[in-house]
Amino acid sequence: MARPIEVVKDINDSKDLWKIAVRCKHLWSVTSASNKEHLEMILVDSKLDMIQGIVPHFLVQKFHMQLQVGCSYIMQNFKVSNNDFSFKSTNHSFKLVFYGSTSVKKKELAEIPVNYLNILGLDSITEGRFKGVTEISQSQIIAGNNKANKEVVQYTLWGKLDVQLYEYYTNHKEDGTIVVLLINARVKEPQGGYLLSILNAWNDTKLVINDVSIEEINKLKESLKNALPLLSSSSLQVDTTQNSQFSEFDKFVWKAEILSLSKIANLQHKTTCMTLATLEKFDYGQSGWYHDGCVECTRSVSLNDGKLTCYANHVSSELVPRFKFEVVASDGKFKSKFMFWDVDCRKLVGKSALQLKNALIESGEDDPFEFPNELDTILKKDLAIRAVFQPNKARLSVLGYKIDEDTLEDIESVQLSSTKLSKDIKMEK
Repeated sequence: MARPIEVVKDINDSKDLWKIAVRCKHLWSVTSASNKEHLEMILVDSKLDMIQGIVPHFLVQKFHMQLQVGCSYIMQNFKVSNNDFSFKSTNHSFKLVFYGSTSVKKKELAEIPVNYLNILGLDSITEGRFKGVTEISQSQIIAGNNKANKEVVQYTLWGKLDVQLYEYYTNHKEDGTIVVLLINARVKEPQGGYLLSILNAWNDTKLVINDVSIEEINKLKESLKNALPLLSSSSLQVDTTQNSQFSEFDKFVWKAEILSLSKIANLQHKTTCMTLATLEKFDYGQSGWYHDGCVECTRSVSLNDGKLTCYANHVSSELVPRFKFEVVASDGKFKSKFMFWDVDCRKLVGKSALQLKNALIESGEDDPFEFPNELDTILKKDLAIRAVFQPNKARLSVLGYKIDEDTLEDIESVQLSSTKLSKDIKMEK
């Protein structure tokens, strides 16, 4: 006798032999720091309850041709696990992990809507009645004096979505109220002096702008007609005018691709990127651990027409040692060289290059290739590193780093839960 169909809301970890009738609402690919790809999806049943599904990397080849967004299926046999993601795509307490005996059979299920949207009002978010992600529709990105007495929250869009919104705004800014729909948006609770904010993940968040074919957007546009001021350039913060209310994490990852070291190694063009890595050892190279720098800036100084001049044409009366060294870093499987510069080195070491050089001189050493013991304190540290990859130099030039656990967890969450690493899946029809 065949097993009966069960509803998504009843799924728990008391058994693995669940049989459900669902539609694939969203589907995206995630590549981990170790360069292993897995699939994530959101499944919805006829009761409109949702649950997240995971296809592990070793089963991607088996299932990726069967799974398509918008299609409905009878699925059974999963490993049921706690929904312990820091970035939750559904409110369900559990998630479904596919394994070898999982069965996926395509079947037309008209009772499950194809374009179901679970739109949540901003009042529910601001009152704390929702945690995680959802579909959110709102007419302003950042509002000032809101005469209509509507809910106002901070939106942060980054990556390809900020470009999409800015281009739309540039071409349609005189059209009136702009309504945006975020599908699978991330809700971030207020922290310190920062407001509650809504932001996108990388691959699995979709942005829809003023699409009146969607009933909810059309209704909201009509209800807000003439109720809100036009979105102004002062309220739309882009690229060079970062909003002062952006979190430190948002500013740190601004316009940078979050990539694993293996992905970085395959880049062909100069790229600003973010990665997680552990500093393993110094690459002694040919230049030692410091260079002769300018008094006014950190650039190198050379003798020009009898004067000590840097590349910014500052004239110095003396040479100031500035940190400059390469470190080999690893993400557990792949390694890359990172060039660290004076500002970040001083933060990591806790002393200036001048202090370390003077200490060496006092001990009878004045060799630029003599690495002070104090430099060893930076090794074995786990860092979130922002750097520029330069193919012609086969290295990454460090622009900054974060060492706090929250930033490391946030970037790891982006890598593992959303994605910032791979292209959207294209399914064959």
